[in-house]
Amino acid sequence: MEFVTGYRAEILDFAELLFGWYRRFLLDSACRGGSERRKRLEASIRRLPPDPALWVLHVLANRALAFTVTDPGQQVGGRFYSEEALALRDLDRFITFVSAGEEDEEEAAAAETGQPLWRIDHLLLLTDEHGTILGFDFSLGGPSGAAGPEPLEARAVALLCHSMTCPLGAGEPRRPKTLTVGDPALHRSLEPLLSRLGVKTGKGAMRGWGLKPTFTFPTTRVRACHVCKRHSFEGQVTACPHCQAVLYCSERCRKLDWNRSPEDIGHQFWCQRMAGYMSHAQELANLPFTFATEVTSENFNKEGFLSARGLTRGYWAGESMLVRAPDYGVGLLGGAEEPVAFLHSGNPFEALRPEGGMALPPAPTEPPAPRTFFGSWKEYYQWRGLPLGAPLAVLLSYPLTTYHIITQLAPQHFPELNILNKQSLRIHVVEAGKEFGVLMVFWELSVLLPHVSLELLFVGDSLPRELTASSSSCRETSKGGRRELQLGFSARPYHLLQAPKPDLVVGFNSGFALKETWLSSLPRLQSLRVPAYFTECSEYSCAVDEAAVSMATGGSASPAHMNPFRSPFRQAGIDNAMPWYANAFIFHLIYKAAPGNQRQIPAPPSPPLPANGNPEPTRSRRKEKRQVRPGGRRRK
Repeated sequence: MEFVTGYRAEILDFAELLFGWYRRFLLDSACRGGSERRKRLEASIRRLPPDPALWVLHVLANRALAFTVTDPGQQVGGRFYSEEALALRDLDRFITFVSAGEEDEEEAAAAETGQPLWRIDHLLLLTDEHGTILGFDFSLGGPSGAAGPEPLEARAVALLCHSMTCPLGAGEPRRPKTLTVGDPALHRSLEPLLSRLGVKTGKGAMRGWGLKPTFTFPTTRVRACHVCKRHSFEGQVTACPHCQAVLYCSERCRKLDWNRSPEDIGHQFWCQRMAGYMSHAQELANLPFTFATEVTSENFNKEGFLSARGLTRGYWAGESMLVRAPDYGVGLLGGAEEPVAFLHSGNPFEALRPEGGMALPPAPTEPPAPRTFFGSWKEYYQWRGLPLGAPLAVLLSYPLTTYHIITQLAPQHFPELNILNKQSLRIHVVEAGKEFGVLMVFWELSVLLPHVSLELLFVGDSLPRELTASSSSCRETSKGGRRELQLGFSARPYHLLQAPKPDLVVGFNSGFALKETWLSSLPRLQSLRVPAYFTECSEYSCAVDEAAVSMATGGSASPAHMNPFRSPFRQAGIDNAMPWYANAFIFHLIYKAAPGNQRQIPAPPSPPLPANGNPEPTRSRRKEKRQVRPGGRRRK
């Protein structure tokens, strides 16, 4: 079984939803020719239950954007792009957007793809007054742009009819009591046509956007079949009756998935395990925040949550599909000479501040008590002076997870490293992804561990290449001591990295099976034999990762540990109902035993030293062994 929930950008799930709905719209429109069919359709629409909410038909002219489709034939099967597309940049293989009117750019795009350039003359967007998207259509201009404006009445009526019988934003078929239109001429011409459908038009056309200040497009929750990807607006989608985790549109698709070959990818192999994963949904949702019930719901409206709290700037923009400042408002796209200039500006937590709110103080008035380590969000919030209604845990999950590994897990699994007594730590963050977009939240590590000099190296081929070999340091001296954090970057896969050996390796929401570079990076970690911890979005992902580790290195992974510092936002599963949370579980690598050594690492905790024992020679012998091992490995 394969799931991309938690790894693929939500904007891509949304784009696939739009494409699936639009394809269905075009097919249905082509089959509705003839006056008799039109009369039957109008009669069925008049029988639909009325929607008390006002519907709005937005007419948006476009003079700025054109596009080319790389291979128009690839959409015949009903998919806009392949499962390998996980980030927005992956769409470059399928579609290219260019600025309309820029002749050089247009010619270059057309020449590169060998396909004509298309312009969208008008976008027809149908929503209700709350922002729910009900349907859309657009009129295309030809490759030369010479085609004149197409009459919109027929397209608008067809869009309204399909949106009433098959609303994109889910919900039952319904017709609006009242509709208003964003174009005065179209508003007047639609009035007699809509009366046949039992729909009234507003007294006048909507001028401008004209809706409530709180208007936002809510997160659209539309499920799809795990096998054929058919969306729920095309037919009923139900969960497997045994595990309640995987969604299917028919008994045929369920049986196909049950009997997949090889055996370990079929649902028959996974069903009982997934039932166990589903049983932990309540425990994952058990968080101390006042908003926990809302954000852990299957129907969580993330866009509405962010908008209502003014979380539309800085790092919060990365959590939304709607707010996309060119550089997230914090200078992430600076020049090559100073690519991360914002690291040196003022409060490092400025990018966490909500619109009109207060930023998180750089440090609390009192440092944490020596040898006192926080084990939950509640303890941390209390020490930091944060109310439990503050959603900062969504972004602080990355540094707090690293803190949990340093102070709780590594001392337990690797006691010989004596990590709690180190005055400096070199940490590699491998295959860095979303965490790179919230860099300065890692300053919180220096707040929690004020007497440790921290060096974090972010590694991954998805990082901006201009950052390779660059670094930046942050230092602060206060009552709590001298804090220091150094950030470095390398835009290459981990197995190609040339850097000093780290004390610790961390990977967030790793997804070993979804990226080929892990097949080379995992053996590199096997050769380094350093403590390596990884987080995952679900228990299912941890099981898949363990199989990937075994295949790549011959080693294994430890049992997954539920992360007390997981993100509170539940992530939407399109083809499944499993609970997914960023950084939900943690596991570490268990390396294959080195030649001549039957013991795998990490070793069991070392027994306590005898009363008359001297730890210094022990540390010296360990150092000697570490110096010998690399040579032995090179002779393999």
